[in-house]
Amino acid sequence: MFFRIPRLTPGYIRYLQTQAAQTVVQNREGAVMARMATLLGFMGIGVSGYSSRQLTLNYNPSSYRDSIPSDFPI
Repeated sequence: MFFRIPRLTPGYIRYLQTQAAQTVVQNREGAVMARMATLLGFMGIGVSGYSSRQLTLNYNPSSYRDSIPSDFPI
């Protein structure tokens, strides 16, 4: 495959520099966003586990079942 290499004019060099600078900035932002998303995910899992544990530790069975007559159709 043959492809044509564009002329290296000052405008084209400036364009390449702009593209390279945008790529570097986007890569930094992408890494920060990925870390932030991972951190928020772990925090969500932790809070969910904590609330489940609190519910099981503080669970008091209802006395409603004891008050149902034995001849009540279920």
